[in-house]
Amino acid sequence: MDELVPTHYITPKIASFIGREYPENHLTAFNAQMIVFGGTNVIHYNMFMSTFTGTSLQWFSGLPDGHITSFAQFPIFFREHLSVN
Repeated sequence: MDELVPTHYITPKIASFIGREYPENHLTAFNAQMIVFGGTNVIHYNMFMSTFTGTSLQWFSGLPDGHITSFAQFPIFFREHLSVN
């Protein structure tokens, strides 16, 4: 969380995830955009969490500090929790 998104970074247009859609579809679309726009894992983490609204934002906001320690973990927790909804 200490790394900032560079000012020259062009933010991709990524649809919001409310919590009613298929998580796998959202992850696929997100990853495709990140391939095009590039960036570090920290940028990917920050961009991914910025796509959350509704139920998914409530889930993310309720995670304890330090629960997710790498971007590689993020999709795993995302799938596990939101696939059942």
